[in-house]
Amino acid sequence: MTESQPEIARSGPMVVPKVAGFPIAIALILAFVVLLFPWDSLARRVAWEVSSASGAQVTIRTLAPALTERGPVLRARDVLIEHPAIDRLKLSVLEIAPRNLLQWFQGAPSLRIWTMSELGLIDGVLGFGESTSYVGRLRRIELARLPLRLDASHIEFSGQLDGEADIALDPNGTLRGRMSFESESLTINAILLPEAIPFAKATGSIEILDSGATRIDSLIVEGEHLEGSLSGEIGLVHRSQSPPIDLLIDLRIVDSTLRRLASAAGLPVSASGVLDTRVRGTVEVPDFGINRSRKATRTRSDRQPRRRARP
Repeated sequence: MTESQPEIARSGPMVVPKVAGFPIAIALILAFVVLLFPWDSLARRVAWEVSSASGAQVTIRTLAPALTERGPVLRARDVLIEHPAIDRLKLSVLEIAPRNLLQWFQGAPSLRIWTMSELGLIDGVLGFGESTSYVGRLRRIELARLPLRLDASHIEFSGQLDGEADIALDPNGTLRGRMSFESESLTINAILLPEAIPFAKATGSIEILDSGATRIDSLIVEGEHLEGSLSGEIGLVHRSQSPPIDLLIDLRIVDSTLRRLASAAGLPVSASGVLDTRVRGTVEVPDFGINRSRKATRTRSDRQPRRRARP
């Protein structure tokens, strides 16, 4: 009597190809999609859509799918963005992924973006609608590369900052929104200063108004030369002009040499080095006045009638 083959032995060769064939087929289909899909055409389409929504001129050299720690993305390389508000910005790597697909059908698409650029690291959500908006993080932003339009003011900022931004940019080039930031390497160099002033720490919050002016809600600095706070507004003008300012300054000049120079320049510095004043004029030619709160106090006291001495 012939011994029969085990059931597993008879069914094995038939089952294994069917089980393994499905993932192999899927892998082959995905490989054909990656190799044969017209990614260059898609890159041009994406660049055109972003340009139309933001008013910028966007060019993308290459675009291809990629799998990252942030999930599946489309990875663009050698991206160039040109816009009146930012001049020219080069992105070495830009990763994008659709977000909130329902909004795409409602005419308000948004993209999850991650990019490393000459400006720094940008990681957040880019939305398109009546204006282009960005909500997310900013990391290791190079202050010297920011388009601050201070050419005519003879003032320069350097160092890096980290921040959180919620801003919008309309096709006309008007930028508005809010941003909070902190820096441990801020340095200010101006024609009015004897040397560049470094700060060990700087934290602040600003708002860009619809008019284009920048409102400084708060700026707190700490350093070996200066420490204190600043708030107020900086106006928007053409880059060939120095912007107007209206600022409240409460600083303590720690450095003795800088304190003597400030006093010699006629600044209202106290004996202990405190500069508490309102500054108007322009960034290039500031006009140091009297702090509004102190002025108001003196005005109220001046208005009080003097008591007559009793005989």
